[in-house]
Amino acid sequence: MATLQHLTIELDDELLRTLKEMSKQRGWTPEALAAECVAQHFEIAGRHKALVERFETVADSLAMLAHFVGEATASGEGIDLTKICRYGRKGS
Repeated sequence: MATLQHLTIELDDELLRTLKEMSKQRGWTPEALAAECVAQHFEIAGRHKALVERFETVADSLAMLAHFVGEATASGEGIDLTKICRYGRKGS
């Protein structure tokens, strides 16, 4: 089992009142509810970070693709897409 650590937080009166009301409704202590909220926030923050990293990867890949297409079409001549596209048209 994990070792418990102590954390002190300061809450304004309104937030403390809300914490006490919510914890009473759940049948929890205010400390347990606050700890659960912190744990959930960390989990959500981790997922958010992963999503942002994936979006950045997609954006970088799209920029590379746009650059490649720009280079490939820079000459202005007709382009044989079969030489640069992995997938041909259906029926080709």
